[in-house]
Amino acid sequence: MISILYSYRRCPYAMRARMALIDAGITFEVREISLRNKPASMIKLSPKGTVPVLLRPDGSVLEQSLDIMLWAYRTQPVPHRVIWGDRFDGIDASMLAWIRLNDDVFKKILDAYKYPERYPTQSKEDSLKQALDIYLMPIEKELSKNPFLMGNQLSLVDIALFPFVRQFMRADEQGFMDLKLESIDRWMTFFQTSEMFNLSMVKYPTWLES
Repeated sequence: MISILYSYRRCPYAMRARMALIDAGITFEVREISLRNKPASMIKLSPKGTVPVLLRPDGSVLEQSLDIMLWAYRTQPVPHRVIWGDRFDGIDASMLAWIRLNDDVFKKILDAYKYPERYPTQSKEDSLKQALDIYLMPIEKELSKNPFLMGNQLSLVDIALFPFVRQFMRADEQGFMDLKLESIDRWMTFFQTSEMFNLSMVKYPTWLES
């Protein structure tokens, strides 16, 4: 039996889980879901109803993307890959800070930037300024010193943040290019030309339960 990942191709949380599983060399089956018709088997495993959801060979379930990433790297460690220790809290404050900035702060700005019609009290220009001040410029500053966020080696944090930066970029590609974030552009190119990303973006037909 192999692991089964319930996924949605464009979801950044599912994307980072797929990338880590591929990077670690974990064999898994992708079940691409429809957000409008979520399979009953996934809901049974994870009533929260969001992807990713990983059913492991031992029958246990992981419902959070970061848990899936950590499990992948602990199951099949990748040489020189920087990950956390046994727990999130207190292991590496700088790594945890990046994750919290992305998941707790930037994700909300990203949603407002992508869907301005849903946020009538905040203009797209306001969202862009917030994204630059709070998130993109700190990343640009860090990447101007080192190729990756934690130094010279690719880390779990880089993989965890990349899908969200990519989503922001794709919301207005010319506008993003005009920002001239040279270090982020280099970092993005690294990922977008990588095997782990390209394999993670293979299109699967929607999985239908028999």
